[in-house]
Amino acid sequence: MSDPATIPTLVVWTDPGCPWAWETSRWLRDLRDRDMFTIEWHLFSLEINTAGLQMPIHEAADRYGEALTAMALARREGGDPALEAYYVALGTIVHDEAEPISPDVAIRAAEAAGMPGLLDRARTDPSLAEAVVQEYRDARELDVFGVPTLRLGDAPPIYGPIIPEAPSGAEALEWWQHISWLIGRDDVYELKRWPRGRRPGSSFTSP
Repeated sequence: MSDPATIPTLVVWTDPGCPWAWETSRWLRDLRDRDMFTIEWHLFSLEINTAGLQMPIHEAADRYGEALTAMALARREGGDPALEAYYVALGTIVHDEAEPISPDVAIRAAEAAGMPGLLDRARTDPSLAEAVVQEYRDARELDVFGVPTLRLGDAPPIYGPIIPEAPSGAEALEWWQHISWLIGRDDVYELKRWPRGRRPGSSFTSP
C-alpha cells in the first residue's frame, strides 16, 4: 500500500445529473481505490450555470437542486466519503439504471447510501442552498465552466476528460498515465472532438 503522505489529491467538480461526469467519476473512483490519488469532491450545478444566479436554487436547479443540497448536507455530516456515498447511490439509479430523477429517487438514494432522513433534514436547512450557490461561485472564480473538471497539484482546473464509458483494469491505468500528464500542466488548454458520436454508457468499440 502506498504511503498516504505521497498520494496526491485530485480535486473533482461534478454534478449528479451529468452522465458524462458520472462515467469519468467511475473511472476516477476505481483509480482512487488503487491508491493513485485521493479525491476531493466539489459541486458544480449545471442548471445554475445555465440559469444564472438571478433566481433561487429551487427555481434555477429545479431538477437536481434537491440532490445537490442533499450532497452538501452529506458532506457536512460525514465529509467527502458521505457525499460520495450519496452521489454513487444516486448515480447508480439515475445513470446506470436509467430511472429519471424524482423526489422519490433522491430519497431512495439516501437510504441506499445508509443515510435515511437525509432529504428531510436537507429540506429544512436553507443554508444548504446557499452553500451550493457559493460553491458554484467559488468554482467560477477558478474559471470552472462545466463537469467533469479536474485539478491536480498547482495546475489550473481543466475540463474533462469526456468519455462515454469508464475504462477499467489495465486500460484505466493507461488512461491515467496520459491524462495525468496533461492535467498536471498549465499550458494545455483544449483537445476536443465534435460531435460526440457515443453516449454515456456506450462501449468504446467502434460499430
